[in-house]
Amino acid sequence: MLDGTSNMPEYQWKLTIVERNLVVSNWLKLIPEAQAQILWEVDELIGDLPLPERQRLLSALFFLQGHVEEDFQQKIQQIVSKYPSYDLRKILELSIQNTCLPTAV
Repeated sequence: MLDGTSNMPEYQWKLTIVERNLVVSNWLKLIPEAQAQILWEVDELIGDLPLPERQRLLSALFFLQGHVEEDFQQKIQQIVSKYPSYDLRKILELSIQNTCLPTAV
């Protein structure tokens, strides 16, 4: 898939794949084992991400949490709980800003 000539940092291609799979429509197409693997990947990846990417990934987890089974909700909560409340507050603010689209005049 990717070879040594790619200029993309290793975390970036993993992040791209993980983010795609955290979209609810894609998540629902995954078998439970793949869903568990994605959450494992998130847990491994998220701590090393630059802040903007971490916030984006945490935001995706927040949104997904309402659409997953209880076991996965608990895993998502474990991942999210590792990060300071400042990050979480900022993420929620960004999520709200992104969902409130200005109306055209």
